[in-house]
Amino acid sequence: MSSNSQKFAVMVLILICSSFSLAQAPVAPAPNGCTLTLIVEGMSSDEGNLGVLVFNGPKGWAEDRTAALRDIFVPAVKGTQTLKVPNLPPGKYAVALIHDVNKNHKLDKNFIGMPKEQWGMSNNPHATIKAPPIEKAMVAVEKDTEIHIKLQ
Repeated sequence: MSSNSQKFAVMVLILICSSFSLAQAPVAPAPNGCTLTLIVEGMSSDEGNLGVLVFNGPKGWAEDRTAALRDIFVPAVKGTQTLKVPNLPPGKYAVALIHDVNKNHKLDKNFIGMPKEQWGMSNNPHATIKAPPIEKAMVAVEKDTEIHIKLQ
């Protein structure tokens, strides 16, 4: 066999081997988790932002942004607004929302502690001056889930 024939045979062998190794290397799909779809109802205007805090435990509930699992701010949409929170591991979550008109990333309150901006929570629990316990707002998310939250 000539040296050119040997080089050609080696190149063909390399190509065949590399194609086998590529074909045999399965790529595992990335885990996506669950998507929590929020249907937010009753936004009074399109001024400011919609702030969303997602909690998976009581620490910081319902206003501590640093304790939240997710901290999302998007432009406000008057009326009804839909927002998706993707890639949540299956579990229980509580959502707190604010219509942050002045974009200061907090729920503004008057001198006696009553909210001056619209707010809402998963399961739509009733609250006045103090946020209800997180247990009243917990939602099981074991698969893609949709919830409705009415702003107050």
